[in-house]
Amino acid sequence: MTLYLRHSWKDERLAFLSRSNVSRTFGGCLVKKTWVPDVFFAHSKRFFIHDTTMENIMIRVYPDGSILYSVRITGTALYSIDFRTVHYN
Repeated sequence: MTLYLRHSWKDERLAFLSRSNVSRTFGGCLVKKTWVPDVFFAHSKRFFIHDTTMENIMIRVYPDGSILYSVRITGTALYSIDFRTVHYN
């Protein structure tokens, strides 16, 4: 599957003054210098971050320190299905 993982949190250390209350958007270079919560996929076999031409990572910081993090990832997950309990119509 390929998906955009987006999550948000608040880090008041990144708050800044803004007269217009406009957010600031940054690419992968700032993400590497910013604390990001650990996220994992249970039962995953393989996941990778897209980096064709450039990393597909974005971080948006709002004046109050709220953060929106977005990354494009592709992965393979391991799911076990018991076909004895699957009912077909």
